[in-house]
Amino acid sequence: MEIWGTLLGTTIGAAIAIVGQHLVKRAEGRTRLSELLFEQCALVAVSAADYDSRIWEERVLGLEDRVSGFDLAAHRLASVRLKLLSRDRELLDAVEELNKAGSHLGDYWRRGDVGDDEFTRRWDRHRAAREKFLAVSVGVVGRSLRRG
Repeated sequence: MEIWGTLLGTTIGAAIAIVGQHLVKRAEGRTRLSELLFEQCALVAVSAADYDSRIWEERVLGLEDRVSGFDLAAHRLASVRLKLLSRDRELLDAVEELNKAGSHLGDYWRRGDVGDDEFTRRWDRHRAAREKFLAVSVGVVGRSLRRG
């Protein structure tokens, strides 16, 4: 009878250890995904702010080729990574609107002869989209980190 008790105790101990390892790995995986989500949200937000700054530098300061130096590929990569990492509809809609607003602003800016009213409307749309994206990101990343 002692042997069965020892065997049962050993089996239960091993099962607890295996379940514990599984739970720890799962929590680590969630934490890693939360960190990646945070990183991509930050990259998209910083990239959008850099885009605005570059347009402002050309428009107000008269600096040349600032917008053409914008790293659009890095912005697109961060946007795609974000879309792959998150299923949150509000966040995905916010990044989509930010990218559309940035594209419309850039299309207009590249024409060269920009009118104040139309430029202001597109600039304001991009700024509002950037602010909304940042606000939504804070909520989504915060929830993700609390779960992780």
